[in-house]
Amino acid sequence: MKKIYLSLISGFLFVISWVSIGFFPFIFFAFIPLLALEAQLSKTLPFSSGKYVFLYSFISFLIFNFFTTYWICHATIFGAIMAFLINSLLMAFAFYLFHKIKSQTNTRLGYIAFVAVWITMEYLHLNWDLSWPWLTLGNVFANFPIIVQWYEFTGFLGGSLWVLILNVYLFEIIYIKNRKKKLIKVAFFGLFFPIVFSVFLHSNYEYIKKEILNIVVVQPNVDPYKDKFVISYDKQLNDFISLSKKKITNNTSLLVGPETAILEQIWEDKDNRYNNSLSILKFRELQQQFPNLNILVGATTYRLFHENEKRSSTAREIRDKNIFYDVYNSAIFISKEGGVQIYHKTKLVPGAEKIPFPYFFNNLSFLSVNLGGVSGSLGSDNSIEKFSFSNVNLLPLICYESIYGESGLQKKINLISVITNDGWWKETAGYKQHFAYSRLRSVEQRKTIIRSANTGISGVIDERGNILKQTKWDEETVFSVNVNTNENSTFYNKYGDYIGRISSFISVLFILMFLVRKIKNPS
Repeated sequence: MKKIYLSLISGFLFVISWVSIGFFPFIFFAFIPLLALEAQLSKTLPFSSGKYVFLYSFISFLIFNFFTTYWICHATIFGAIMAFLINSLLMAFAFYLFHKIKSQTNTRLGYIAFVAVWITMEYLHLNWDLSWPWLTLGNVFANFPIIVQWYEFTGFLGGSLWVLILNVYLFEIIYIKNRKKKLIKVAFFGLFFPIVFSVFLHSNYEYIKKEILNIVVVQPNVDPYKDKFVISYDKQLNDFISLSKKKITNNTSLLVGPETAILEQIWEDKDNRYNNSLSILKFRELQQQFPNLNILVGATTYRLFHENEKRSSTAREIRDKNIFYDVYNSAIFISKEGGVQIYHKTKLVPGAEKIPFPYFFNNLSFLSVNLGGVSGSLGSDNSIEKFSFSNVNLLPLICYESIYGESGLQKKINLISVITNDGWWKETAGYKQHFAYSRLRSVEQRKTIIRSANTGISGVIDERGNILKQTKWDEETVFSVNVNTNENSTFYNKYGDYIGRISSFISVLFILMFLVRKIKNPS
């Protein structure tokens, strides 16, 4: 088969396996055409195969990225092109590196390197300034959490490990003549044992009821392109409160609103003058009617730097006045006890909420995308890890943060909230994928997730990843739900992405081995 056909087939196998676009079993075959292509090039062009491996794999991964995250174009053409290119280049480089290591070692070590290097790439994508883990392979099972209940031990990188190993074994079954029976047995076991084990975990999971809370979730459905920043903030606030009052009762413990539900400029300072803002005062009035009510809503908040105070790297200057301030994408928690806590989003979207590698690219802030009422690099300094009320420790995640498994690392929490605004992507696979990924977070942490979206999908997901409540797209609605909380910590909560750290160590060893052999045998 022509090489380009293998490249195209691989790319489209990735696409038709992905969340809210296709069906996940295709992911177990997606690498096979590329592995066949790599093996073919290694035989026919032993001394110049590297550049062709990189080129053909880049084509595959560009197809994968474009057709699964095409919806970014609705918010920013430039940002979408950069996301497609950077992610595809990173994936292609990981595949190229596997090929080079395999060429200097042997087939068996080469395929071990393939698994380790790919997961190292995904781990890097979780932790650097251009972080974009949307297409981490382990995410592919987001709509079928019943088969990956073991994510409570491995996190979603465990899913990536599963996908990569099975691709290697299935490739060898198809293309390697020797040991077929043994390979088939291993592949069969490797495919079905994790599924059987997962179904067992799912059916035998016991809910540990620490607290039963009545929670009200609001989906205002304010169009982010037409209305969000056109309609006055006080009208949106009044509409939000009116909508929420349809479901709030004296038994309601928590009201949850979406990202940037508050559009009033909220300034943080040591004197807590934000308590006098119209938005906070309005919510206080609501609490007077319902004394048991705690409130969690999204807002854009600001902090002024005083003269001689050390400024952050993201500080902005008020034009020609030598006055500096920071802007945050925040979650505001208004306690029934009277206090106000503010959490600043820490995982910021590259290009939209922060300029990556600011030392080099700070002058390119004009290219940033407005996805929340402000543009340029947002601040992310933060000391609050959770909001506490009664016997509840609530982990607040804002939008993009919900695709990171380690967000709850070693935190003693018993409930998770996700507040977001998914209307930027319009009615595409984007908002569906974003909702589905929260199902994996619930399994990893074994915590109920309360999700409030301005547009998109609001809902409730239980500790097994089951959807208890789900709203529709383009729907103004409010609902009330009773949820369980628990304090049990999972293995993944304690140790995080250890699979990524182990893979990184193994990859370094392989790269050193490759370099040593390359030096000894330059040809």
